[in-house]
Amino acid sequence: MVMKASRFFISTRTATLLAALLLSALTLSAKEEVHLDFTHITRDSPEGPAFKAYQFTYGDWGNGKVIDLKGRGALIQAPGGKGGLGENSTMLKLHKTPVIDLHFVIGNNNQAGSLNFSLTDRDGTEQSWSVPLSGLAKGADQRLRLDLTKPGSEQKPGKKPGMDLAKLSSWQVRGDWGAAAVEVLLVKVVSVKE
Repeated sequence: MVMKASRFFISTRTATLLAALLLSALTLSAKEEVHLDFTHITRDSPEGPAFKAYQFTYGDWGNGKVIDLKGRGALIQAPGGKGGLGENSTMLKLHKTPVIDLHFVIGNNNQAGSLNFSLTDRDGTEQSWSVPLSGLAKGADQRLRLDLTKPGSEQKPGKKPGMDLAKLSSWQVRGDWGAAAVEVLLVKVVSVKE
């Protein structure tokens, strides 16, 4: 009888070990795809233009309020949330991976309660997803998952209903349109393929 209990214990232990190895293998097979990398900044020459993840800034975030820190990200240090950054005529496509993670760090001087991530497709549909900042640790890496099939709001319905994630025309990260100071380091937007 003791032998049978011992065999059962070994079998359970072996099964647990196999399950852990299987989960580990699945995790390793899942690949992170980087869609927007705010840490990567390049130039063709020392005097040439900088190539970065975004094309423009505006409002409170314009005029040097977004600082590009090579290898770290795009640091927004703005007096208020009435602004944003983004890219028009984007090549970004998210139809194969409609769940994304936004990586960011909240600065010690941040007072804003949220940001917004927005997409516009080629027929004019504009949707956005809230990025809550309140209650999150300052100075720590944050990773917020956004399901692009479930927008927080739709500003414009476009010609065809729904967001066409294969035919995007622009993306933006925007402030909450409040007066509170914004200090956030944008790191990257990724999805995980399993």
